[in-house]
Amino acid sequence: MEINKKRYNDIDSYFKRKFKKKIIKLPVDGNFSCPNRDGRISYGGCIYCSERGSGDFTKQGLSIKDQLIYQKNLLSKDGREEGYIAYFQNFTNTYDSIDRLRKIYNEALSLSFIDGVAIATRADCIDNDVIELFKELDKKTFLFVELGLQSVDEKTIRFIKRGYTHKEFDENYLRLQKTGIKILAHIIVGLDDNPLDTISYVNDRNFWAVKIHSLYVQKNTKLYDIYLRNNFYLPSKEEYVEMVCKMLTYLRSDITVHRLTGDCPKDELVAPLWTRNKAGVLSSIDRYLKVNDLRQGDLYGKKDSNNVICK
Repeated sequence: MEINKKRYNDIDSYFKRKFKKKIIKLPVDGNFSCPNRDGRISYGGCIYCSERGSGDFTKQGLSIKDQLIYQKNLLSKDGREEGYIAYFQNFTNTYDSIDRLRKIYNEALSLSFIDGVAIATRADCIDNDVIELFKELDKKTFLFVELGLQSVDEKTIRFIKRGYTHKEFDENYLRLQKTGIKILAHIIVGLDDNPLDTISYVNDRNFWAVKIHSLYVQKNTKLYDIYLRNNFYLPSKEEYVEMVCKMLTYLRSDITVHRLTGDCPKDELVAPLWTRNKAGVLSSIDRYLKVNDLRQGDLYGKKDSNNVICK
């Protein structure tokens, strides 16, 4: 925690301790689809998903190697010792034949500057063959798998049209967890009345890491259509900062925090507009923690405002 002097277990410090250098995730588009888009479950994806999925910042249309080289040139800084992780980010990155998955993951690893692989996917798209492939990768590189948890509340899960239940998520997570592979849970704040239920689940299931960001409305999504009809309430910056800090205090101190804000192309963001300023949100979180003398894990195992022990 002390490398960056954060009051939470930030991923940048984790990487610097492990690799002894700055690690940069290079977003790559593997040209995947999603069962929630191609009709296997539904069409159009989850309500917040754009036509490009999470690929707004990838370089689509190039080979895996060329994308990674492009992103390295774009994101690297002269004079800084760096390492790089190939981040398969866009749509569901295990939703294809096992042969193609092996091919594209290994294509990324064939580049000498790649120190690891991160794979974002859905828990319902992890079968035994995928798990065996993950075990292969984990033996030869630094690997972590990012699962779109979002919430443990079934009402919320139905609202976002994720397409499968929390019970299914949990069953598949536990199968993958048995391998010892590092697993990250992606959580969205602004969906639930009490996101501490989700934090409690993350603590209980021993996730390696979390990624937290606010719910935002992006043009040309189902959520945008709902927002136009309903103009539903979204947290203010101050409310978001307070909630995230509360979540951090209940989050186990050994769980790594990958992010505390979201990314949306500024010309496509509808609301809340305060999310445009990532640096401002992060500095506000740091300031809130410092002013209130709070750290990650301070309230782990203690009761929340609903008299529920968050553990």
